[in-house]
Amino acid sequence: RAYADKSVQEKVVQRSSLDWTIVRPTILTNGRATGKYKVLADPESWRNGFISRADVADFLVESALEGKNLHEAPVLTGGCLSAT
Repeated sequence: RAYADKSVQEKVVQRSSLDWTIVRPTILTNGRATGKYKVLADPESWRNGFISRADVADFLVESALEGKNLHEAPVLTGGCLSAT
């Protein structure tokens, strides 16, 4: 049910007249920002991995300030398979 609700929510946002970005991070960690994360534009290219909350925050701020990734739903990953 949670995934069904998420899908409905995403469609509502995507069909709106708002400027939006839906961010899909991989597994979140409490690590420091590395700035070495990957932005995967195609959800089909999803990769398992970990990303720090700090790197997600960096992406969100940069996207908002620079107007990047509007009307996109990228996957964010640190590209590694460990939580460190």
